[in-house]
Amino acid sequence: MLDVGAHSLRLSVSGSGPPDFLCLHGLVDRLEIWDRIAGPLSERGRCARVDQRGHGESPAPAGPCRREDLAADVCAVMRALDAPNHVLVGHSMGGIVAMSAALAEPARISGLVLVGTASQCNAKISAWYERIAVAGEEQGLEGLAQAIYGERSRKRIEGDARGIAAVTRSLKSLHEDPLTPKLAEIACPVLLVVGDGDPMGPKASSILAEHFPDAQLVVVPDCGHWVQVEKPDALLAAIDDFLPRLAVAASPMQGDERD
Repeated sequence: MLDVGAHSLRLSVSGSGPPDFLCLHGLVDRLEIWDRIAGPLSERGRCARVDQRGHGESPAPAGPCRREDLAADVCAVMRALDAPNHVLVGHSMGGIVAMSAALAEPARISGLVLVGTASQCNAKISAWYERIAVAGEEQGLEGLAQAIYGERSRKRIEGDARGIAAVTRSLKSLHEDPLTPKLAEIACPVLLVVGDGDPMGPKASSILAEHFPDAQLVVVPDCGHWVQVEKPDALLAAIDDFLPRLAVAASPMQGDERD
């Protein structure tokens, strides 16, 4: 458990970098969602995984939550890991947090790997986030599971229901305050990976590709939302193709520093 101020975050670290990967899970998931790629990533560098606030074994501070708060959690983790820079690997909500962290502290991030994520949402999705948050507040973890997966689903969620509700409500802001217009400020290389059957839609990743200055889009065939679970080898292959771009992007900066 890593103390980040008003609360603590559960952290798992393996391998040694560089590169230094920091994996950020999606809404109502936990760090184990990365199990199928954590070992291979730790063979390529250092792989850190975190339960975001309210999720899994990480508590959440009382009160509302903003996207900036989630980004601040990630920045605190990066400072504690004490690496020159990190490759943030974010799935779904974790991708939103990764983009927000890159805007907050760009010098700490050498690249982004964004899996099945989005930079904006419409009014319908915003209302869906609100229904999830209310279900968590009124019916706890069971209410969250039913609101997300359906009343007949047997999926279980682990964490602090009110904390997850607050995090969920922070995602509503993507409707009124989308990240899309801010993406041009993120200069590091970006890898976008999305399943062709992702219910969020590959279009969301195409929008990201259009607005990032330096982005590569990989669409994984016969795959849904959780690429890291459904097609881990495809995700790892995309990351392997992506890593040389980080060295190329860093070279001019290193040359300037030598001068």
